[in-house]
Amino acid sequence: MPPFLDAPPLESAPSRRPWVLGLVFLGLSLGITGLAWQTARQSQSQRDHNRLHRFVSRTEQSLQNRLGRYEDIARGAKGFLAGESQPLSREKWRAYVDGLDLTTRHPGLTSLAIITPVLPPDLEAFMNARPQLRGRYHRPIADPSPLRKPGQDGNHLIIELCEPGARAAQGLGLDVGTSPTQRAAAERARDTGQPALSGLVYFTRPEGREDAVVLLVPEYSRPASSLEDRRQAFKGWISAGILLKPLIEDILQGEDQGMAFEVVDAFASQGPRWLYANPDWPKGAAPDAIRTLDVGGRGWQLRYAIRPVFYKVEGRSQPLIILIGGVIASLCLSAMVWSLAGTRGRALDLAQSMNTSLRGALQRNRSHLAYTPLAVMEMDASFRITEWNGAAERMFGYRREDMLGKDPRLLVPEDGQTEVLPRREALLASETGTRATMENVTSTGQRIQCDWYNAAIRNERGELAGAIFLADDITDRRRVEGALRQAQKLESLGVLAGGIAHDFNNLLTAILGNTEVALERISDDPALRAAIQRIEAATQRGSDLARQLLAYAGKAHFAVRPLDLNATLIEMGDLLSVSISKMVGIRMDLQPDLPPVDADSAQFQQVVMNLVINASEAIGDRTGLITLRTRAVECQREGLSIAFPGQVLEPGLFVRMEVEDDGCGMDAETIGRIFDPFFTTKFTGRGLGLSAMLGIVRGHRAGIHVESTPGVGTAFILLFPASQATVAEPAPEAQPVQPMTGTVLVVDDEGIIRDLARTALENAGFRVLEARDGQEAVERFEDKGERIDLVLLDMTMPRMGGAEAFRRIRALSPSVKVLLTSGYTQKESLESLSDLPPDGFLQKPFRVRELIARVRNLLRGPSGESTTK
Repeated sequence: MPPFLDAPPLESAPSRRPWVLGLVFLGLSLGITGLAWQTARQSQSQRDHNRLHRFVSRTEQSLQNRLGRYEDIARGAKGFLAGESQPLSREKWRAYVDGLDLTTRHPGLTSLAIITPVLPPDLEAFMNARPQLRGRYHRPIADPSPLRKPGQDGNHLIIELCEPGARAAQGLGLDVGTSPTQRAAAERARDTGQPALSGLVYFTRPEGREDAVVLLVPEYSRPASSLEDRRQAFKGWISAGILLKPLIEDILQGEDQGMAFEVVDAFASQGPRWLYANPDWPKGAAPDAIRTLDVGGRGWQLRYAIRPVFYKVEGRSQPLIILIGGVIASLCLSAMVWSLAGTRGRALDLAQSMNTSLRGALQRNRSHLAYTPLAVMEMDASFRITEWNGAAERMFGYRREDMLGKDPRLLVPEDGQTEVLPRREALLASETGTRATMENVTSTGQRIQCDWYNAAIRNERGELAGAIFLADDITDRRRVEGALRQAQKLESLGVLAGGIAHDFNNLLTAILGNTEVALERISDDPALRAAIQRIEAATQRGSDLARQLLAYAGKAHFAVRPLDLNATLIEMGDLLSVSISKMVGIRMDLQPDLPPVDADSAQFQQVVMNLVINASEAIGDRTGLITLRTRAVECQREGLSIAFPGQVLEPGLFVRMEVEDDGCGMDAETIGRIFDPFFTTKFTGRGLGLSAMLGIVRGHRAGIHVESTPGVGTAFILLFPASQATVAEPAPEAQPVQPMTGTVLVVDDEGIIRDLARTALENAGFRVLEARDGQEAVERFEDKGERIDLVLLDMTMPRMGGAEAFRRIRALSPSVKVLLTSGYTQKESLESLSDLPPDGFLQKPFRVRELIARVRNLLRGPSGESTTK
C-alpha cells in the first residue's frame, strides 16, 4: 500500500474567510458561464445562417442545373432536326423523344414540340398537308394574359409535332401565337438567336389545369449574325414544355423541411406572378432570403422563409442548457471551493475516495479476466506464464498457482511440439497478432481442439515485453459439425437409394405379376410350379429390399395415425423375446399415461425389432439385458440442437423411447458409420436394417441419438413429437367384392408392365386398352371414340408425365376413375396433386390379385353398385 495511505490526517489550517474565496470563484464561474452562453447563442445563430445558406445554394443551383439540362435537351433536338435531310415524320420524332425518357429521367419536362410560323393565307394548306394536323387547329383554352385573335399579330405559331403521346393530343395543331406570353418569348428567341423562356402559361389536362412555362430554342436554315439575317433564315422553334410543380417538388425532395421556398416571375408585364406558391409559407411572413435567377432572358425571384419547424431540431436548447447548467455548476463548485478551503481534511478524504475508486476499477478488470469464457494467459518476454485466469483452469485443468512461471508448451501434446516454435516466430513477426487452431492436452491427458488468438506486447522501443494468449475450446463445435456432415452424407445416399428403388420396383412388378399368372395356368407340373414359386419368393424378397431402400431414403409410405407406444411395445413383448438370444432378457420401463404420437404402427414395430435384434447381437453369447424405456419430455431448441445436431426438430413435447443394452459398445468411428447401407461389424450381406430404420425415423420427423462406450453398452434414443389426437379404434374389416367387367386404359412406358396388366385384367373379364405415355392417353380421350371406365396411370413417363396427364384427363372426362401407380411412395408421387387427388394409388411392385381387387373396388363405386355400363 502506498505510504500516503498510512499517513496520519493533516491538521486543518486556520480559516481565512473561505466564503470570500467561494464568492470570487462564484463570480468567475458565472462570468465564464455568461461568456459560454453568449458564444453558444452566436454559434447557434451562425449554424442557422449556414443552414439557410446551404438550402438556398442547393435549391438555386439545382434549379439552374435542371433548367440548363432542359435547354441542352432542346438544343439537342435542334441538332437532330438539322441532321435530317427530309421532312421529319411524326413517327421519327416520337422515336427520338421516347428515347429521351422524359417522364422518368427529367421530372417536370412534359413535352418536346416543333413550332412552325405560318402566314394566315397558308394556314389551311399547311394543316391539310400534314396528316397529324388535319382538323386539329385550336387555340389555348386559358392563359394568364388575355388571348389574342388568330393571326392578329402576324403569323400563326402552329405546333407541328409534339411528343410524348400524353401531350400530343392537346399539343398538335395548337396555335400558341394567340398567347401573348408565348408569342413574346418566341419573337425574343427568333430575334436574339438564344433560348427564351416564356412567362406563366396554363397546360390543360383532363385532370385539370397546371402551371407551366415554355422554353423556346430558335432554328435557322443557315448561320445568321444580324437581326435581319436571323429573321430571313428563321425556320421555327423547338419548344420544351415545363410543368413547374413537378419540377420544384422534385428539387425539394429530401431537402430541409424547415424551409419554405417559392418562385416568382418578378418581371412579368402585368406585375409579379407566382410560378410556384408554397402552401407551407408562414402566414404574413416576409422572405428571409431572396435570390434572382436569370433563366432564358427572364428574371426569376427565388424566395425563402424559415418555418416554425426549422427551430424544432436537436441542439436548439444548447445555449439555455449551458446557461442553466453553468449557473448550477457555478453554485455547486463555489460551495465545493468554500468547503475545500475550510479544511484540508476533506481534501485527504477526497484523495482516499479516488484511491478507492482506482482500486475498484482494478478489481473490475480482474473480474472481467476471471469470468470471461475464454482462457486468458499472459506471458513475459521469455514466454513464461504470468497470469492464468479461471477459464484457463476449467479448460485445461491446471490451477493458477501451478502454472505461473511455466512454459505454455506443456499444453501441447508430444506429436504437436514441432509446431510451437514456428508459431512463436510468426507471432513475433506479426504486427496485428496471429490466430491458429491446434490440438491441446489437458491435465488429465484428454485431447481437445482449441482456437488460439495471440498478440505480442511491446514496450515503447518496440521490443518484446510479453504476450497475451486467448484460447477457445471448440471440441464440442467440431463434434456438432461432424454430425451435420454425417447427416448431409446420409441425405445424399437417401436420394440415390430412392431412385434405385423406383427403377427396381418397375422390374419387380413385371416379374411378380408374371409369376402369379404362370402359377394360375400351371397345375399339372409340380416341379415347374415349385421353381416358379421360388422365383416368386425371391422377387418378394427383392420387393422387401426396395421398400427398405425407400425407407432409407425417407420416402416410405406411412399409414400415420395416433399411436400408443407403450401399448405397442407391450404387444410386441412376446415377439421380441423369441427373436433374440435366450441368454438375453428384456426389461420394459414405461412411463404411464404417455401421450400418443403420430406414427405408422408397422414401421414403428420394424424400428423396435431392428434395435432389439442389434442390441442382442451386441451382447453376443453371454448373459445380458435390453431395456426399453419411454418418457414424456419437454425439449427446448438449444438442447435439441446439441443432442440431435443436423436434425430438424421443433421445440415442444416429445415422447422419448430408449433401447439400451449392456453389450460390447462402439467407438466413435463405428458410430459414425452404423447408418451406412450394408455396414456391419458382424459379417457381410446384412442388408439395410439400421439404414432403413434411420429413413423411417426421418420420415416421421423424429430424431435419433446414439450413446455408446466400448465394453459398457449402447443406447439408441428416439424422440417422437407428441400428438394432440387420441388413439383411434381399429376400423372394421372390408367386405369381399363381387366380380364385374369394364374398359381399362393401361398407361405405362414400360412394355412389360403394360403386357402384365393386359393379361391380368383380361383374365379377370375386363377389356383393356394401352397407351405408352401420358400424351397417348390424353389423345385417346380427345378422340372420344370409345368409353373408358378406368385409367391405370403410371406417374413417371417420357413426353408427358402422369401428373400432367391426370389433370388433362380429369378435365376431359371428370367422371372417369383414375388409379395411379409408381415405384415411388404415395406421399412423394401425389405431392403435386394435393389440390386434385386421384381415386386411388397402387405402389409398385404389386401383385396381380391386388391390382384386380383395386380396379374392381373403384369401378363398383361407394354404394357397392357397378359404375360401368
